[in-house]
Amino acid sequence: MARVLSPEAQARLAAARAVAQGKPLPTVAPAPGHKPQAAPLQGSAAGAKPPAEASPAPGSKGSGIVILALLGVIGMGTIAGGAWMTLGRRPDLVGSTAAIQKGLLSGEMRGADGKKAVAEVIRNADQMTKAELEAARKALDEEWKRCRDEAIDAFVAAPESDRPRLADEGIDRTIAYRKLRFGLSPQAHEEKGRRQKPPKDADRRKLFDRYAEALERQSKKRGVDLPEWQ
Repeated sequence: MARVLSPEAQARLAAARAVAQGKPLPTVAPAPGHKPQAAPLQGSAAGAKPPAEASPAPGSKGSGIVILALLGVIGMGTIAGGAWMTLGRRPDLVGSTAAIQKGLLSGEMRGADGKKAVAEVIRNADQMTKAELEAARKALDEEWKRCRDEAIDAFVAAPESDRPRLADEGIDRTIAYRKLRFGLSPQAHEEKGRRQKPPKDADRRKLFDRYAEALERQSKKRGVDLPEWQ
């Protein structure tokens, strides 16, 4: 009984015969259940695995983009904030107006300078809110009362020869106050003015009336129309 060769033995025998006859090696079908191995790459050792390509860490590229975007937003916000602080801030209209009013009532600004000062107060008033106008008027009235009280005391204490000069200063101050008050109250009637309440204290009231009479007499000598508020 002839011996039956296994498939592998038959393949080796066929390969040997082909070599002996100078023929190419026959293609051998893989045995059932056997997985063929891939031929090694040229120039590499048999069975050596090609090096794995380095892959970027998950999310590293996306995280970098997000960080750059955040830095850009922060930078733009800083620039915009600086621009707003520099260009968008409103001027202190009440403070600048109060400084002008103080200079006018103290007699530091007269003539052409006084006219320019009053015009600037009117320009400021045109830009003010209702609350700012109220604050500016309050500051004006307080400064006016302070200057008036000082002027009364100086007039009473001065010698008779010096009182006409002090009365002239009081007239100029009263006219300046009228212009300033009208500039901050466009709805007021400039011709009639606004009479202020005299002091409640009896002794102070006598000095107030005495000073007001002196200003009235001096204004008639000068031919000046004295405003009603005194």
